[in-house]
Formats: sequence, structure tokens, C-alpha cells
Amino acid sequence: MYKNNSFLAIVPARGGSKGLPGKNIKELCGKPLVAWSIEAGLKSKYVDEVMVSTDDEKIAEISKKYGANVPFLRPSELASDTATTFDAIKHTIDYYKNELKKEFDYIVLLEPTSPLREVCDIDRAIEILLESKADSIVGICKTESQNPAFLVSKDEKGLISGYENKDMRVLRRQEIKDVYFFEGTIYVSKTDVLLDKKTFYHDNTIGYEVPKYKSLEIDDIDDFVMVEAIMNYKGYKNGLSR
Repeated sequence: MYKNNSFLAIVPARGGSKGLPGKNIKELCGKPLVAWSIEAGLKSKYVDEVMVSTDDEKIAEISKKYGANVPFLRPSELASDTATTFDAIKHTIDYYKNELKKEFDYIVLLEPTSPLREVCDIDRAIEILLESKADSIVGICKTESQNPAFLVSKDEKGLISGYENKDMRVLRRQEIKDVYFFEGTIYVSKTDVLLDKKTFYHDNTIGYEVPKYKSLEIDDIDDFVMVEAIMNYKGYKNGLSR
């Protein structure tokens, strides 16, 4: 609870993964990938319950071992390549309301593919959101070399042209406007607004800025190796920090 508001953290972890098969239970620095998000949610000062939405019995078993609630196995049609994260979230909200008679003021989405998230990120994002007049908050990260000022397009002859910086003039950092990209560290939204908008991204969403290393998401083995190296370097394996 925070300011008399309740929070349900949902960890979406389906069994099928094309880029890295079995990634949600692949061991990362001593524990399954999904466990990092579960433990972060459980250690939050404000999250009232952490649940895992999965279609996979093995993921469900491991999730329960690490303290998450798994009140159902997600229907197969909500675990396909065409199903959206919102579909899984809505199914969870409806199940809790209709079957468990439980409702929450806010939904916190903790994607297991962003294990560099820390407890402080969850709590601070919740605080920032409720101190604002916004309905949702999402993770963002400042672009660097991917800034539109540095991007080019290429024609069929291989000739390049500036995408935004048309004359491809060399720009100083001071001349470049900061822009950000969406990333997966944290998503929080008022439940009713999320159900209405069907997304965390809308005209009353604010950003929670994270450093570059936290924006890494695990989609394939290269990502996995990089995240594991960062975790070892920063000491994550010694316990979820801060």
C-alpha cells in the first residue's frame, strides 16, 4: 500500500520463447531469470502482492518456490506469439476480481526480461507517479549514439543521407536535444485507466529514467551474456541490491 492505494505486481512469463528457448527459467547469476523480478516485487515497500502469469507448469512451480502467487495457468490463446501483454494483464485483473474477489488500485508490470531492475526502481516509480497527476509511469532511457541526429538512411546504391540531420553536419553534444526510448524496467498504471486505454503509453504517462545498463533486455543469448556480465560486475549475485 502507498497513500491508501493497493498495488498488484504482475510478472508475465510464458513458456514459449523463440529468441532464447526456456529463458524465463534459465539460471542467471544463481537463480532463474523470472526469480529476479519476483524478488524485486516482494521486497518493494508498496507492492501488496506479486503474481506470475504463465502457461507453463515448470515456470509456475519455480515462481511459487520464489514466493510469487500463481493462481492459474494462463490459457494457451493468451500465450501465443500473437497475444499481447495487455491481454495477459486484463485476464489477470478479471480473474482476481471475479474468482478471488480482489481488486487493486494500481497494476505494476515487472517483465522478467529486465532483471537489472532494482527494488528502488519500483518504489521510486510508484512514489513519483502518485506525487504527480499522471495516470501511468514507464521506464525510459536517454539515447546516445542512437539519437536521431546521428541516424542515417541508405538507398539502393548504398548512399547514405541524414535521417534528421539532413546535411550530416558534425554536431556537438550541446546542440543535440535529449530524446529517450521506451525500455522495460518498470510500468505502473491506475488499473481503471489501463483497462480503458489498453496500454501504459498515452497522453497522461510520465517517464521514469534509468541508466543505460538497466535498459538492457534479454531477448537472445547475446543479451543474456551481457546482462550476466553486468550483474557479476555490479554485485547483483550477492543479493538484490538497493
